Amino acid sequence: WVREGPRLRPLKDKAWGRPGPGSGTGKMALYSSESSRAWVSFKDGLWEECDVVNSSETQLTLRMNASGEQKTVQRKQVGFHYRNPSAAETADDFLTLPNLDEPNILHSLRVRYWAGEVYSHTGPILIAVNPWKAVTIYEQTVLEQYKAQKTSKPHIFGLAAKAFRDLMSSRKNQCILISGESGSGKTESTKFVLQVLTAVDENKTGASASICSQVMLTNPVLEAFGNAKTLRNDNSSRFGKWINVHFDRKGTIAGAEIKTYLLEKARVIHQSAGERNYHIFYQACQSAGQHKFLQDLGLEDATAFEYTKVCLHANNTDDVKSFERTKQALHFIKFDQQSQTNIFAAVSAVLHTGNLNIGENGEGNSTMAIDRHLQQVATLTGLTPEGIKTAICCRNITAGTDVMVKPETKEKAMQCKDALSKALYS
Repeated sequence: WVREGPRLRPLKDKAWGRPGPGSGTGKMALYSSESSRAWVSFKDGLWEECDVVNSSETQLTLRMNASGEQKTVQRKQVGFHYRNPSAAETADDFLTLPNLDEPNILHSLRVRYWAGEVYSHTGPILIAVNPWKAVTIYEQTVLEQYKAQKTSKPHIFGLAAKAFRDLMSSRKNQCILISGESGSGKTESTKFVLQVLTAVDENKTGASASICSQVMLTNPVLEAFGNAKTLRNDNSSRFGKWINVHFDRKGTIAGAEIKTYLLEKARVIHQSAGERNYHIFYQACQSAGQHKFLQDLGLEDATAFEYTKVCLHANNTDDVKSFERTKQALHFIKFDQQSQTNIFAAVSAVLHTGNLNIGENGEGNSTMAIDRHLQQVATLTGLTPEGIKTAICCRNITAGTDVMVKPETKEKAMQCKDALSKALYS
């Protein structure tokens, strides 16, 4: 814009509406001097910095910042966006950016991340970048600031606190959707949301305090049975979850429920090199030496089982200590000792099922040795070894009122064994 007496008028490049050189003073002059900066993508997802030397409706002449090379390209053949002024790139609300598009959003996230800011927002949408290090922005004092609305900087605490305030003021259900790729911090973000929702209650009674504690203690249980080490993330959630937290009219927690879905069952029977099965298998195996009831269930070192020997360790993870946290959490959310024993019996049954020795006879039919693994599976499931052997190595064919038992091939029996393991775990 340029001032003409009492009026302001836009000063634009005729072809593409960019500010012309020398328009305005001060910050406006800065914006003008940067008006030729842009982003260009020659292949999907890779944006490069450049300066626009010349432009028309069909062509762009660009000087690449990295190499200094000058290129003339057809507009339709590349991705192209003008870059935001540097003074605007650090804005915490991206709705204030002059250009709101993929490269400018990514660049602003990067600039803010370099400055130590892991949270930004676009209107009501909070964007989080995993800091991959310990940070001090999740202390109780910080939470109290957002509860009291003493700060408006983008933060997961602020988002959760606002959802609670809207719930109480509008008396309408609120929803927080947390999504992102593996390693982006979904699991930790969920914990922080629950931390806020269990802390906003100013009228806690003994019952509601107990519910708050139980809600928070579901995390170690869910992580033990639903998280695993992947190549990108040592604690990756391999399932989706829907958490309902119920409040009464005074804002006191009245109850909660968790629904899980889309569990990655294939991980139970197979993991890529460098990845682990679900945490609970390693927790139970590594703790067997310290708990007789685990030994009685047939659990031993993870190297002894086909389903857990691909990768034994995850960085910064102590499986023995994690097992104690899981067991303690199960106790506090009202799983008695017998229920816990039944849960770990199922875990052991899955591991021993993976070790069932399936072979092949001279006729191409599957066979199964009645060994200690089959005996253990039978004991843990309350079935007979022969019944398990027949169910895995044979199938029933019904013709009218007649039922025939047909032996399966080794390949089919192996598939049946793995299907049984996935069904037991899920």
